[in-house]
Amino acid sequence: MKNRFLYILLIASVLTSCFKDKGNYVYTEHEEITVTGIAASYDKISLVDKITIDPTVTSNKTGAEFKYWWGLYETSVQGAVPKVDTLVRTKAIDYLVVQPAKGWVLVFGAKNIKTGYTKIVTSNINVITQFTRGWYVAKTESGKTDLDLYTTPTTILPVGKVENVFSLANGRKLNGKAHSLRFYSDYKSLTGTSFLNTRALFVVTNEDASVVNIGTIKEIRDFNGLFFNAPSIKKPDILCNGAQSFFFINNGRLYSIYNMSSNTGQFGISQMVNEYNSDYKLSKFFYTPGFMDPLFFDELTSTFYSAGGASLQLASVRDAATTKMPSKNNNKNLLYLGFKTTAAAFGVFQDRTNPNLRILSTITPNINSLLMINDTLAANEKLYSATMHTLFNGDENMMYFVVGREIWSRNLSNRFEQLQYTVPGDESISFIRHQKYTTASDAPFNYNYVVVATKKGDTYVIRMFTKTSGNLNPAPAFTITGKGEAGDIIYMSPSVGGSTYPNTL
Repeated sequence: MKNRFLYILLIASVLTSCFKDKGNYVYTEHEEITVTGIAASYDKISLVDKITIDPTVTSNKTGAEFKYWWGLYETSVQGAVPKVDTLVRTKAIDYLVVQPAKGWVLVFGAKNIKTGYTKIVTSNINVITQFTRGWYVAKTESGKTDLDLYTTPTTILPVGKVENVFSLANGRKLNGKAHSLRFYSDYKSLTGTSFLNTRALFVVTNEDASVVNIGTIKEIRDFNGLFFNAPSIKKPDILCNGAQSFFFINNGRLYSIYNMSSNTGQFGISQMVNEYNSDYKLSKFFYTPGFMDPLFFDELTSTFYSAGGASLQLASVRDAATTKMPSKNNNKNLLYLGFKTTAAAFGVFQDRTNPNLRILSTITPNINSLLMINDTLAANEKLYSATMHTLFNGDENMMYFVVGREIWSRNLSNRFEQLQYTVPGDESISFIRHQKYTTASDAPFNYNYVVVATKKGDTYVIRMFTKTSGNLNPAPAFTITGKGEAGDIIYMSPSVGGSTYPNTL
C-alpha cells in the first residue's frame, strides 16, 4: 500500500508538470471542471483497435477556455517510475493502439487557461492481441513441442484454431515432450532499458523450456537464457511460484528468483540442501499453500523441504506433535502431491521397504508444524492402482484418478469410489486436470471443468466435462482435437493473473 501511494504521488507530479503554469491566481470560488464521455475501462486489440473519444468538458466558471492533453502509462511497474507518454494535445482522441498486451492507464487533462485550474481523468486500457484470449494446448509431435491456440472471442467455447503458434512466432519448436504450462503476470523482461513486469507463459518439456510474451508469443528467454549459468543437463521438471519468488526444478535441483526486488528474470545458482552441499533430487510434485513458500520432497532422503527465493539453501520443515508420519526420512516414495485448498493438500505415498504399502495422506502444510494424517490403501481399492491424479480446487472433497482407460473418483471424506468415465478403446489417457476460472469481470468466459486428455493415434483429444455434485456429467461440454499428444492445457484471458490457477500438477 505504501508503494502504491508513492506511485500515485509520482504520477500526479508527472501529470501536473505537463502543463507549465507560471501564473499566480486568486480564487473567489472553487472551480469545478466536469468531464464526461470517458468510460472507466476499455478493451483494445493492439494494432487493430483505436481509442476514439470526444469528451464533454465544462466548468462552473463562466468564459472558461481549455487546452487539453492525452497520455498513457503502464500499470504494475516495479523497479522504475512509470513513464507517461503524451499521445495528443486535443480534446478528441483518435489513436491506433500499438502498445503490447498488458494493462495501461489512459490519462486525459483539461486546463482552464484563464484560471490555471486542471482536471485530470484516468481510464484503464486493457490491451490485448489475438494471442491474449483462448485455450492453449502444449502438444508433442515427433519429439518436438509446440502450442495450439483455440480462440474464444465471445464465450468459453472455442470457435477457431491456430496451430503451432510457438513455432510460427519463433521459427522453431522446443525439444522434448510437453508436460506443463505456467502463467505469471509479474515475470521480469527487458522493456527499453528496464526490466519490467511482463505477462508471460512458460512452456516446459522434459528436455527444454521457454518463456514467451502472452501478447505476441515471442520468446523472452530460451532454456539457457532463463539462468545466469545454464545447467549442463537440460531436464526441466516444474516451474512454480511462492510468496515472493519463482522456482525452477531442473534435474532435481532447485533454482530461484527473488521477485520482490529488481531482477533480470534469470534464475541463480541451485540451492543447497544443507551446509555440506549434499546431493538431493526434488520430486516434480510440490505444493504452495496460498502465498507462502512451497513444499518440496527430496526423493533421495524421503524428506520434505521448503524454500525461499532469497535463500541459498533449502529450509527444514518441522513436524506437528500429532503428525502420523515424519516429514524427514520417512522412507516413502511420493507418487502424487496436489492442491486442495490454500490450507490443505493430499499426498499419495509408497513405502520403500514394503512397496505393497500405499498411503493416502491428508497434509496440513505449515512448514513450522507439518501435520500428516495417513489412510492406508487396500489393494482392492481403485486408488491403490492409480497412475494419474487430480484434486478439486476448492470444490467437493474429492480426488479423481486414472486406472488404465478409466476415470475414477474417490470421496475423501468417506473413501467411496465410483467409476466416472471410460475412454474409447483406441485412446490412452495423457493427463487429467481440474481447472476453473471464476472472475466476475470476465463472466462470459467463466468455467469449471474436469479436463481429460487422451492420445488417439497421432492426434490428441481433450474433453471438457462439467460436474454435478462431484460427478461427471455424461457428455463433455465440448471437445477439442489436434495433431500430436497433449501435455497440458491452460485458458488465457486479459483477466488471468499469476494467482488465478493454483500451483499444482
